[in-house]
Amino acid sequence: MTTTTGTAEDTRRGSAELSGLPSPPEQPVQGPLSAKWITAELLERTRQVWSVVYGREISADEAVEILINVRNLAEVLLDIENGREGL
Repeated sequence: MTTTTGTAEDTRRGSAELSGLPSPPEQPVQGPLSAKWITAELLERTRQVWSVVYGREISADEAVEILINVRNLAEVLLDIENGREGL
């Protein structure tokens, strides 16, 4: 059994080679409107850090989900610390 650990670009390139069709361009990540605080630099750094943690390259969508989840957790913890547990 062969395990492949390529990037998303490698996967697209490989699919194009197999099908004979050109690779589709990588689509920009479309996050929720509430995620406008996520900069390109933050997204890339998140992908770098969490790819090491997961032992594989994570997608931009996964990085957005991680960032939103971490922010939500931080907001809950701040609410608890400030005595607004029920909000």
